[in-house]
Amino acid sequence: MHPLLRRGLAATAVTGLLTGLAAAPAQGQDTPVLTVDFGQLTGAPNHGAVGSLYGISEAGVPGDNLLDPLHMSSMAPKPTGGTQHPNGDANDVLAALAEHDGGDAFVNLQDWYPDWPYKNPGIDAYLDELEEEVVPTMEASEHADRLVYVPFNEPNWIWYSRGADYDGATARFFHDWDLAYERLREIAPDTPIAGPNESHYDARFMRDFMEHVVEAGTVPDVITWHELSPDSLRYYANNEANYRALEAELGIEPRQININEYGNNRDFGMPGQMVQWAAMFEDTDALADMAYWTAAGGLSGNAPQTNVPNGGWWFLKTYSQMTGQTALVTPPQDNAIDTLQGIATYDESKDQAQILLGGGSGDFTVDLTGLALGRKVTATVHEIAWTGNEGSSAAPQAIDQIALRPTKNGAASIALEGLDPMSAYWITLTPGTGTADHIEVPWTGTWEAENAAITAGTVYNEGSASNPFGFPASGGKSVGSLAQADSRVEFTVDVPEAGAYDLTVTYGNTYGRNLAEGASPTEQFLNVNGGDAATVTYPSTMQWGSRGQVTVQVELEAGRNTLALAKSDTEAGTAYGEAGIDKIDLTQSVVDTHTYSAVLARTEGDAEYEYGRDEGVTVNGEEQVVFDVYAPADGYYEVAADADGKGGLTVLGPHGEGIAFELEDEQTLALHEGVNRIALSAAGRGGLHVRDLTVTGDGGDEGFTQIAAADVELAGTAALTENPWTTGGQAVTGVGGGEGNTATLTVEADEAGPHLLLVHYANDERTGGHAYNTNIISRYAEFTVNGEAVTTVPMRGTWSWNDFWSYPLIVDLEPGTNTIEIGNPGVYTEIGDREGRTADFDHFEIAPLLN
Repeated sequence: MHPLLRRGLAATAVTGLLTGLAAAPAQGQDTPVLTVDFGQLTGAPNHGAVGSLYGISEAGVPGDNLLDPLHMSSMAPKPTGGTQHPNGDANDVLAALAEHDGGDAFVNLQDWYPDWPYKNPGIDAYLDELEEEVVPTMEASEHADRLVYVPFNEPNWIWYSRGADYDGATARFFHDWDLAYERLREIAPDTPIAGPNESHYDARFMRDFMEHVVEAGTVPDVITWHELSPDSLRYYANNEANYRALEAELGIEPRQININEYGNNRDFGMPGQMVQWAAMFEDTDALADMAYWTAAGGLSGNAPQTNVPNGGWWFLKTYSQMTGQTALVTPPQDNAIDTLQGIATYDESKDQAQILLGGGSGDFTVDLTGLALGRKVTATVHEIAWTGNEGSSAAPQAIDQIALRPTKNGAASIALEGLDPMSAYWITLTPGTGTADHIEVPWTGTWEAENAAITAGTVYNEGSASNPFGFPASGGKSVGSLAQADSRVEFTVDVPEAGAYDLTVTYGNTYGRNLAEGASPTEQFLNVNGGDAATVTYPSTMQWGSRGQVTVQVELEAGRNTLALAKSDTEAGTAYGEAGIDKIDLTQSVVDTHTYSAVLARTEGDAEYEYGRDEGVTVNGEEQVVFDVYAPADGYYEVAADADGKGGLTVLGPHGEGIAFELEDEQTLALHEGVNRIALSAAGRGGLHVRDLTVTGDGGDEGFTQIAAADVELAGTAALTENPWTTGGQAVTGVGGGEGNTATLTVEADEAGPHLLLVHYANDERTGGHAYNTNIISRYAEFTVNGEAVTTVPMRGTWSWNDFWSYPLIVDLEPGTNTIEIGNPGVYTEIGDREGRTADFDHFEIAPLLN
């Protein structure tokens, strides 16, 4: 049965297990209150807001490590072979949804066409193309039961623009809708049809449309429209209610709603914004797909690189792992723009509750009622911070733990102070012991560039409710136009003690895209307390406003210090290029350590949860606890499992590998930057009790063998090309495009086994122009180890040919000499580089997976 229909088209209210417990009396606080009533459970969460239009560009982009933890209820691709964009084919998305137990692919059939707005060949020609070319390829997929066809996209703007002729335009659309519906039913009778899919909700049109399709017998299986304005946060609930009332009036069985485009640039990647959208879609059991304003393959701005997350991804991941049933949440304000909103769940099988909230600024109180976790409850508050669209983000940081003693009616309150509107906050509630652990939060400070001393620079307003297509910036402003010789931004900071601090600069850089030499990283000089200048290098970002982050270490004195970022220095000269500055953050430098609690991790199988003095998860046989572990950089990390019993540790690799080792108390693993999946199991035995997993380290190349471009054996058209932005001044280019054009690495291995191979690559192939989308193209590379083809992988665009990203693979080596050949025989040539070239390569690193 079709997954969508198997889940059911109607949202069903479920009576909670905690019904009948009395609500707590009003507390009378002065601060705004968000109320969570665990006595009113409203059904299983649908995680509807995780969907994304063109968020998956092809199989492998984003990588498995980013997709597997998400509950993708829907995704929105183009038809396979469609030419609106060079990627995002439905068959690839179907495969990803099936692999990761996701939902349905809502296919914009008109994205078959290359032009925007779509060319109009006439309805007969369009339907003939659907029958002869478009639909058969998708229906041939082994995962075709996940397809939903959307025959028209924004018809009120495209092909059927109403203008002053409402009656004539709607009559034409209704005529063509009926023809499209009937043709799709003929050629794909089991595939649901969705519509009308207007650019916004129009109550007059929706009534006319639904009355027509009821009479004509062409009612869509799924009702779709777009919510693309900040005002959607105010009006969506009324739109949904208007449609549901219309269904009831017309006697239509309730349909699933899919908002298959929602949100703006100012929302995506920012946890505090995204929680507002997710809450309102969760409240109405709607499926929703983030809009496609930027580049494909990045989950609409939440996946900066193939396996690298930002704060927005951690929001999606945390939201995806809210299980059980949703609880009734009453925010301080309903149906308002940029206000505190939340989602809550209670999972009886895990004996835990969760609250995810954000969007508000300042102090708030969370009032709980109907909580049935006992008379002692531990509340742990985590922050999911904004790290820019392209800044890498660590896992949510625990910032407080509170011992609650709920009343007999399950009432308790949590005071939250100084909430950042850009962050989301995740509160976990578990049976407790009556005491709370002290959470050591590292000291950190933030300084806005617009408040610094600015010389020869300009303050710009960034994304906001009045500028929704702008990207978010801390404080809503940034400083740019820092291209003059005397351009300088000087910050005065205060720190608690002398010592080493991590300085993180949030920036934007697209310098050079209009120059003959092309885009590349750029530089500024960093001057601390008037000392010698150091160079800060900023990799390219997709757009000026699409913020990235770089971190360097500085030595500061206790108290007041000055830090200046400048274009020029009297001794060092003039820095290359130009970057815009949003803010700086300072944190005391420590070795990165993060402990992942087993009771908050993902589990596979019927794991048993235990709380109190021996809190943890017990797994038996092949059951697993899966930890989504973050590494701030490539390198070796100490991985320590707090567990009782014998078991196994499995590295779930970036391409579906499952590399198993015997579990030890401490193990040293090679991890790649971003998210790594580590699973602990009883390895076929019984009773492994896992409390947590602690990962310690900052990465680095120690223990890795480095292979420079100049040391690679080249054949055919492969060649060394001078490039000042590489580690050795040269890049390998011209690999692929046919047999024999290869780059071969020679690797000596001390012993046989799995090794982590890091490929440092650049790719800036693009195609065509578009009003707002950046049409990047992944280049494919085939890897052959010791003569045996291992895998062919896509390498996503890096924003310039001079920006080199790290791409991880796991390869099995034999003891002694091994060869790893890289090429592309020309298989992947339908769109983009017709010769099938691979990316360009800087250098390579390789090390045993287990040290």
